[in-house]
Parts: sequence; C-alpha cells; structure tokens
Amino acid sequence: MGFKLELNSILRTDNIPAKLVVGKEYSFDMEGSRVYFDDIPIWLLRKDWTAVAEIKVLSQLREDGVFKAGKYKVLHIYTDQESSVLTKVFRRMYSW
Repeated sequence: MGFKLELNSILRTDNIPAKLVVGKEYSFDMEGSRVYFDDIPIWLLRKDWTAVAEIKVLSQLREDGVFKAGKYKVLHIYTDQESSVLTKVFRRMYSW
C-alpha cells in the first residue's frame, strides 16, 4: 500500500489572470495530492509550459489528502524576452 504525493516547484495552470500585478495575491485550485514549496519562490506557468512569473505560495489547504485551495503572491512578472527563454527551457525539459 502506498500514497502518491507530488512536491511542486512549479504552479502550472491556465487559470492565470490576464493582468498580473507584482505584490498582489491570487487564489488557485488544483487536483490531486500536491504540496507546493512555500518557503522559496516558485515558477508560475501556463499549462502549455509558457513562463509567466515568479511567485511565493502563501497558503495551501489540503483535506483528506487532496489539495483543495491555495493562495500565491506575485514576486516578478517575466518580460517577453525572459518568458521566451524560460518557456523554451521548460518545454525542452518537461513537455516531452
């Protein structure tokens, strides 16, 4: 018997507001048994691996072993050039 748990340094979602603001807090929901790093900055990506921003997870709620809700704060929004380079790296590394 075992338990699957994902430790994540990437928040990958298509539920990203069109206009993010540095310093502002946003909510997110995910499925599955996930734990996001919350003591260091992590990456915010779209589902297609497009790099959007660096964030800090402020809170995450798990009930019955399943992720329910979370909140993050935007630390840095990538410029088009930063996003382009990072997106290529993430796609090469993870989206095979």
